[in-house]
Amino acid sequence: MQTDTVLAVPPDAAARDALLDRLRRLADIDAARVEPVGAAVARPDGALVVPRGAASATDLATVLAVRGRCDGPEAAGLAADLAQGLATLHSAGVVHGGLDVGDVVVDLNGRALLRPRLTPPHDADRASESEDVHALARLVETLCARAGSDTDTALRAVLAPALADDPRVRPEAGTLAARVHDELDPEPLRLPEPAALAAAALASGRQRPGTDPSDGEPRHRRARRPGEDGAGSAPVPGTRATRRSHPAGRARHRPASVWRPALAGAGVLVAVALLVGGGLAFTAAPGPGEDRGARAGLAAASTPSAAVAASAGPAPGAGTGAEQVTTDREDPAAAAAELTRRRAGLLAGEHDVAEVAVPGTPAHAADTAWLERARASGTRLVDARVTVLSVRLAGAPTPDRAEVVVRYVVEEHTQVGADGEVVTVPAGEPRTDTLRLAWTPDGWRVTDVV
Repeated sequence: MQTDTVLAVPPDAAARDALLDRLRRLADIDAARVEPVGAAVARPDGALVVPRGAASATDLATVLAVRGRCDGPEAAGLAADLAQGLATLHSAGVVHGGLDVGDVVVDLNGRALLRPRLTPPHDADRASESEDVHALARLVETLCARAGSDTDTALRAVLAPALADDPRVRPEAGTLAARVHDELDPEPLRLPEPAALAAAALASGRQRPGTDPSDGEPRHRRARRPGEDGAGSAPVPGTRATRRSHPAGRARHRPASVWRPALAGAGVLVAVALLVGGGLAFTAAPGPGEDRGARAGLAAASTPSAAVAASAGPAPGAGTGAEQVTTDREDPAAAAAELTRRRAGLLAGEHDVAEVAVPGTPAHAADTAWLERARASGTRLVDARVTVLSVRLAGAPTPDRAEVVVRYVVEEHTQVGADGEVVTVPAGEPRTDTLRLAWTPDGWRVTDVV
């Protein structure tokens, strides 16, 4: 799930430079086994907001809480994935600084991603690439069920050098990943049933560790009230305002949002997790081998633009003027707000995809595919509604095209699984997306989300 982590800027110049350098390096990383980190943006109060998260991933701790420890092949897969993630960080000049279950998320295919720590290690003198590898081996050893199989024995043999007290004996992260693949047959984690994952995530109220920014540690950015769109925020000098282009053939995980597949609450590709993290997405979640790319402009929300007030509250019903809103050619911002509300009604059968997206566009095709997959899960959403907090034009619209920044919240709703299990999903965190609209004979419709 995508979150905005708030960091305090240390008063000490050396510590400040170390933090900013680490954030720049993390923002430049574009790798399959590392959860994305966006460019840091400075708030007016001096704190840094760092977007991060994988759209289709859930915490490893939540997965294990439902299904228990890993068997040998799964533990091998976990070791290989995380070793690859550490190797990526080390190649970028970043030492992770220890590793525990809170630093790991799992994607839809059961593959692990390293969730890099944003702040430099507290004990900089002790932190090293060798210590990272040692911590990885200890974590995998802890999570393995120790069934005594041949795979378990082989895995312990592969991990033994990494567990050695002498740092000189420990392999590099990339070497460890290669040894796991050479000696074992790693397998992805077997994910629990979607409803069980969603219920566990909701029951635990699991969130990232949070503290006050005054102590320099990360915390969640709290929900802004309507009208607080972060005006005055700007990208931190030297950080990247957007993620670099994704090399062909490498899987990427897109940030969660209402217009992207934020199956983040449960981390599974079915409707039961659709709204848990606050998202309903236009672009389908990446399947095995697919490459969706990260197209979100992480600092675009601070681009100067005309502020346009949006009405808040549930989607208007029939006869309340909702259709007229999308057919007002002079007001694409209001249309974007209404289209965002309609999006929540797709699974309930209240709207058709053509009432939201332009047929023949990537948005329509991806949304149709997503809707079919969600319905195939057998899950129903009841009273799913979106409250639009604010909308604003991103630049000057033309008579036929417009880009609108929409900030919204997915409200509390109920979801009923195929087995009849009922789960109440609380309201999500506020989200912001930029919608590309096109004028059609039926009014404004979405063509893409950036």
